[in-house]
Amino acid sequence: MQLRNTRALVTGASRGLGKSIAEVLAARGVDVALVARSDSIEVLAKELDGKAYPTDLADPGAVEDLIERVEADGPIDVLINNAGIDRVGRFPEASAQEVRDLLQVNLNAPMELCRQAMPRMLSRGRGHIVNVSSMGAISTGPGVTLYGASKAGLSHFTAGIRSELRGKPVNTTLVQIGEVKTDMIDHIREFGPARRTIERSLKWKMLPPEALEPEEVAVAVAEAIERNRRHVILPRRIAMMATFTEFPRRVSEIMLTGIDQDSD
Repeated sequence: MQLRNTRALVTGASRGLGKSIAEVLAARGVDVALVARSDSIEVLAKELDGKAYPTDLADPGAVEDLIERVEADGPIDVLINNAGIDRVGRFPEASAQEVRDLLQVNLNAPMELCRQAMPRMLSRGRGHIVNVSSMGAISTGPGVTLYGASKAGLSHFTAGIRSELRGKPVNTTLVQIGEVKTDMIDHIREFGPARRTIERSLKWKMLPPEALEPEEVAVAVAEAIERNRRHVILPRRIAMMATFTEFPRRVSEIMLTGIDQDSD
């Protein structure tokens, strides 16, 4: 998809990776619609000549009409589900509300936004969906059980809608990334067992010594949209593990080739 003169909705756009994605897209001529729960998103929207839609994705009611609110100002060509929260620590110590909130933001909200956006994109004959997952969906460890489960669900969900969209004018990209220089990774490292797991991964050279720069990932996302790539996997050294995880899904996709999905 040619990005210039398109409109993209980016969730979690107030900081970190979401902010970088919004900046890269705007620099490529995209009209950006920015979603975050903080009103400070208005400042970034003004800088990028876009529009802000302050929304708390942890509130299911606020998500229910989000696509309609955004599309009142113009159709969405690209949906980027980037927003995510973490809850670091031993799973039984999480409160029921923490579990609900994390699953709502990391999994339920992206699914709901896709549910709303897909029919609109299909009716217009144009669209691209990007779901930002994590290495936590590929391998897990102490302290990130809940986060990893939400991202694994998002990865599998993306494979499912990719299958449903096969042969149609709407494409998908699954972003699976390791450590990115954001507040989230600093928070994860504060929990001893998680920090020691990361240190072991570094020792085994499963991760590079330096975390990814948000701008590097943002550029890769923009290029994936432009070139209709189904995956962004960074750093490259996690590619083999990601491929092993994706293999059963690819086998299923090949097996389903030619099956009529449009008639009951």
